[in-house]
Amino acid sequence: MTTVLSATETARSRASLATWIKNNPGGSEAASTRGSAIHLCCENYLRGLPPDCPEEYLPFWNGIDEYLNWFDVLHWSERPLRKDWYHLRSDDKVVSYVWSTEHLFAGCPDLIGEIGGVKVIADFKTSNAPYRNSFPDRGDRMGFGGFRKYTKCAQQMAAYRLALAERTGFKCDVGLIIVATEETTQGIFIDGDQMDLHESRFLKRAQQFHDTEGTNNEEEKDPSS
Repeated sequence: MTTVLSATETARSRASLATWIKNNPGGSEAASTRGSAIHLCCENYLRGLPPDCPEEYLPFWNGIDEYLNWFDVLHWSERPLRKDWYHLRSDDKVVSYVWSTEHLFAGCPDLIGEIGGVKVIADFKTSNAPYRNSFPDRGDRMGFGGFRKYTKCAQQMAAYRLALAERTGFKCDVGLIIVATEETTQGIFIDGDQMDLHESRFLKRAQQFHDTEGTNNEEEKDPSS
C-alpha cells in the first residue's frame, strides 16, 4: 500500500521530499526510528503494558494516551484482537495485514476499534510539524508539507478500511489520525464522506500504479522495445 502511494506521488511532492532529504541528512532514518518507537509505545499502552517510551521520544509520547483512552472497544492493534479475524495473520503469526484481491494491494493498519459505538480506524504518526486537513495558503511551505502528509495518511487509511471490509465485512465509519510532535498532539477525525473520497482517490492511484507496472513488465519481456 505504501508502495502504491510512494510510486504515484506528484512531481511537486517528490521534489519537495527530495529537497527535505538533501537538507536534512539522516533525517528520514531518524524519523523512521522515532515512529517505530512511538508505535511500540502505543501498542504496549493499548495492551495494558507500560509504554516504556525512550526518554528522547517522551515529548512525542506525552499526550497520545489521551486519544487512546477514547477507545472503549479494540478490534486490532498492529494485529487482530478478535478470533474471527485471525485469518488476517501470516501462517507463522508474526505479521498481520489486510488485502484487496480486487484492487491488488495490502497493508497493516495501526488501530481499529470503537468509540461510543462508532467504528474507527486510526493511524499513529510522529512529525516535526503539525498536519493540516485543509489546503494551505500560497507560499506556506510548512502548511503544504502538513497537508501532503495528511492526504497521504488519509488515503492509506481509506485503503485499509476498504481491504478490511472486503476481508471481514467490517466497515469503519470514520478515520482518526493521531499526530505527535514535540510541542503538541493532534487528533484529526475524517468523516465517512471524506473517507469515501480518499478511497476513490487511492483507487485511482492503485490503478495508475498497476497500469505502470504492467507496462514496465511488458517492456522487459519485449526485447525489441
